[in-house]
Formats: sequence, C-alpha cells, structure tokens
Amino acid sequence: MATGGWVPVGADGRGDIALLELSDPVPGGPGAELRRMPLWEKRVYAFGFPKEFSDGETVHAVLSGETNERMQMNPNPASPGLWVRSGFSGAAAVDNETGYVVGMVVSYYSDPSAGRSYMIPVDTLLNHLPLLEAWVVGDSSVDQELTSMGTGREDGEFARRTARFFARRSPENVLVVVTGPPTSTISATVRRAVVLSNRQFRPSSAGPAAGERDPSVPPLGSIDLALDATGKPPRELAERILGFVGVAEPATAGPADRRLGDKAPRALLIDGVDESTDPKGLVADVIGPIVDRAAERDLRVLVGFRSPAVGLRLALLARRIAGLREAEGLARAQQREVEAHLTGLPPRTPRATRLRIRLTTLLAAAREPDPGPLLEHLAAVEHSTDRALHEVARLRQELTARATEHQQLRGLLDAHRARAVAGGWTEHQGLGRSYRRAHDLLWAGPCDLAEATEAVHAYAEAVRRILGERQEGVPS
Repeated sequence: MATGGWVPVGADGRGDIALLELSDPVPGGPGAELRRMPLWEKRVYAFGFPKEFSDGETVHAVLSGETNERMQMNPNPASPGLWVRSGFSGAAAVDNETGYVVGMVVSYYSDPSAGRSYMIPVDTLLNHLPLLEAWVVGDSSVDQELTSMGTGREDGEFARRTARFFARRSPENVLVVVTGPPTSTISATVRRAVVLSNRQFRPSSAGPAAGERDPSVPPLGSIDLALDATGKPPRELAERILGFVGVAEPATAGPADRRLGDKAPRALLIDGVDESTDPKGLVADVIGPIVDRAAERDLRVLVGFRSPAVGLRLALLARRIAGLREAEGLARAQQREVEAHLTGLPPRTPRATRLRIRLTTLLAAAREPDPGPLLEHLAAVEHSTDRALHEVARLRQELTARATEHQQLRGLLDAHRARAVAGGWTEHQGLGRSYRRAHDLLWAGPCDLAEATEAVHAYAEAVRRILGERQEGVPS
C-alpha cells in the first residue's frame, strides 16, 4: 500500500479506499489515466473476475442517476445478460469513447433482475484520496478562482434559487446573474454553490447528503463545469469546455464553434463574463452557441456578469428571442403535421412577437440618459424568454413522442394483422371488426391517441387469443 494511501470506512459509511503499489511495473506502456468529465449517460466498461469466469469478464454499462457521491450504472441494452456483480468491486470504470478511467466500481445489487451497480467518480476519489491527483489528466472541473467559499455572508434567497436551478426543480435552462465584484454576497453565494456541488471540493463537514437537508445547497455533482472568465480570451474558455467533455481537437478561432452547442456539459457555470479579454466575442462565439441549444438539450447554464453589462445581456437576449421565433415556427409546422393524425394535442402559446416588442423597448431605454428601471425589466424579459424557450422545447418533444407512438401503433397493428393472415384467420368476423376499428382510427383521420391505443391492443389480444385457440384445437 502506498504511504498515506488508505482511507478507512468512516462513521457515515464513506471511505474504504486504498491506493496500492504494484510490486513490478506493468509491461507494455504507462498505467491507467484518470480523468474528470461529465458522466450523465456516459457509456463505460469494467473488467472484473466473477467466480464463474476465472479469466475475467468485461461488462458494459450506462451511467445514469446520481446518488450523492456515487453514480448508478445500468446494464447496456446492447449487451443484455451482462451485469456488474461480485468480482468487480474496485474495478476501473473506463469511458468507452476516450479510454480514460472515470471512476471505480464500488457496489452492486445481488438480484440479477435489478442489474444496477454503482461507481464513484474521479472527483469523489480525489476528495477522499488527494494522492491520486498524480494520475489524473486534464483540467479540474472548477477554476481555482471559484474553489474558495470564504467566510463572508451569502444571499440566502439567491442560494435557494441557484440550488433549485441546478437540482432541475425549476423550468429554466439559462440563469443570467449580476454577481457584482468577487467580494459581494452574490459572488460568495455563487462560489458556495460551486464548492458544495462538487464531489472533490465539498468539505467533509457538509456531508454527501447536505442538499437533501438544506434547500440552499445544490445536489452533489449537479454542476459539471464551473469557469471564471476573468482575464481569459474566448478561445481559451471554449477549449476548456470542449476539452472537459473529451473533444480532442482544439476549438476553432473566429466564428462560433458549433461543437460547443452539441457537446457542452449538462450543467455549466461561467462567471465574470464581462471581465473576459473579449466579452463580446465570448458572448457571441462561446456562450451563444451553448444557450442556443440549452432548451433543446435541457441544459442548465448560469451566466454571471460582474457589472450590469446591459449591452452584452441585450445582445444575448436578442439572440435568444430570435431563436425562440425560429423554434416557435418549427413547433407550428410540427403541430400542423401531427394534427393530421391526432387530436387532443397540447396547446401552443406563441410568445416571440411579444418578447421582441419588449426587447425593442429595452433597446430604446438603454440609449436614454436616464433609463429608469431598465435592469429590473431586462431581468424580467430574460426570465420570460428562457421560460418560453423551455416550454416550446418541451412542446416539440411531446409532439415528437405522440407522433412516434402513433407510428408504433400502426406498426403493431400491421404486425398482428400479418400474424392473423399467416394463421388463416382473415375471414373471422369478430377479428375483422376489431381490425377495422383500429385501422380506421389510425388511418381514416385524426384520432384520439388513447382510444387508438386501446383499439390496437384489443385487436392484438384478440389475435393472440384466437391463435391460441387454434393451436389447442378449439373452433372459432
């Protein structure tokens, strides 16, 4: 065992981690490299030694729900029948895409039908055993400037709002905040949220379940990446984001890198935007592409400005309202298409035009010597725009889900019809009536999805029943 490499089990059940030294170096190259990266829905594999396989076995899994210090590992649907069990404890969880070790397997359910197991991410390992830093590659998930909570006062209301935001308990995707200088209470509250949400930096005194007891504490692991833009150029920040998610190629210079919108982590915090070396470029080429996809991907992005930064915020707001107008147009076309097949669709409430009028008023007020309550109105329009984008994204997802279900019902009906034909039951009167009812609902015009579902399932059950009767020699 390495010197200082043993963390015994604590009273709360945490710990029980050991850093072992190999007696001989592993031939053929360097050892494993550990890396911090976003883990939600990450595909990983682990190699263990269950008792039935003396040579070992590789199991693939998909990371999902977070449970304090740990993350749940679900069996990969592509490899059914393989799951983490006895013989895998302590195995490395390796990212399929990059080959980096992103955690360590620690527990499993003994019931094979559950299939679930758990791993602790690299951040958690570092919290317990800082010696492991020597084997960690890549940047930290938190900029150094944001790792100190300090002893100053925090803003309780803002702390609770931030915790709700990153806990995904509010229908928001982008939270724009004016923090003030680093010595302000809002800045201190931002740093507190970053530290208490981070598996590596949350102090042991807080405990892994602090967020369950205190509504002002974000859940552990709920902020993937926290950056301070102060004194940094946009390209450096873009490279930090892309590098953190495992994109090997460097960020492009100049125009916005579209990969930022596609690859940005689920929860991102960027503070000090207006103190970047190029705030306009940062908003246009880094933050812009990310917030463009925030509602669609259901991201959580906190954008912090030290000053009111009215010009920067208006530019970002104009971009988001333009995106809302486009999204509403797509939703309108999608709803017309789905309405040809289904009734009872969720209502659509266009808001882009009204918000554009409010933006025009804000732009005019910003040019006045005395803008009046501009900042208050700006914050309100930012919030309304974000809520509208969130709602239209959910509407489009709902329309897609219903259209998909309608197509699946058609396929299910066709499949059972084919079974009936193959079984020689095309002339069965009761079966024919059941089929025609389901067919007419799905093809004759707009239908109620629940009614169509009931009709298709009734026909499928009738086919199963009558085929079973024939197999048993029972006449119709």
